[in-house]
Amino acid sequence: MKKIISFASDFGLNDGSVGVVKGVINRVDPEIKVNDISHGIPAQNIKYGSLLLMRAIQYIPQGVLLAVVDPGVGTERNPIAITTDWGVMIGPDNGLLNLACATVGGAKQAFALENEDWIIPHEGKTFHARDIFSPFAAAYASNQLKIEDFGKELNLEDLKQYLIPLTDISDKEIKGEVLYVDHFGNCQTNISPEELKEKNFQVGDVINLTIDNHELKVKWCEAYENDNERDIGIVVDSWGMVSFFVSNGNASQLLDCKDSSKVKIKIENSKLKVR
Repeated sequence: MKKIISFASDFGLNDGSVGVVKGVINRVDPEIKVNDISHGIPAQNIKYGSLLLMRAIQYIPQGVLLAVVDPGVGTERNPIAITTDWGVMIGPDNGLLNLACATVGGAKQAFALENEDWIIPHEGKTFHARDIFSPFAAAYASNQLKIEDFGKELNLEDLKQYLIPLTDISDKEIKGEVLYVDHFGNCQTNISPEELKEKNFQVGDVINLTIDNHELKVKWCEAYENDNERDIGIVVDSWGMVSFFVSNGNASQLLDCKDSSKVKIKIENSKLKVR
């Protein structure tokens, strides 16, 4: 049975790169289905891509993940394939794939993409998505190439890792950071609702929040709706993490906030109950 390829990249849709990669896949086998996850990952942002894949992998069909955010393309970093209980993940060895792997139970094996029968020869070394990743993904998805024939097996401990930063919690404050800014300007943090509840916060409370240099009082809301439209609020987002938002607005633009912006919640004398 042929496998579906789910494809994510930072290529955008303006210069034809996505179409070329999908064209290579369908030249290997016209019947392979390609599911586009996103091609709007910010350019060269491995962290953003890694988090996006971690979320997506829980909902996309099992098979082959082809993921390309590759600022080191053409350098000594390995093009790799990782086997998991979910399927096979193909991309650069730069930390892009490890959170998705962990989400589905961890990596089982990893292989370098070295089989020259499936590498498109080219003078330039700056488009591995076309020349290496996509032909290997297509060959595997169409059952023309076994995973053990990709190339040499790699030591899993040598693979590059991206790790989600941990919060720093004391009696006086919770320190975290913004992990991810979505299309609407909502800013997801690495703070969990459980961490707020452990400090006796609950929905409806107004909380003292500092984002970079902005000191705010924000309401913990049940959805993306606040009492006043232009006020910052916090909410448990669809991925189960604490995010801050503006109703019908863009919190990221309003606060000049981006991924890695520092977030601090005061615990002492922080809570005010909304009446």
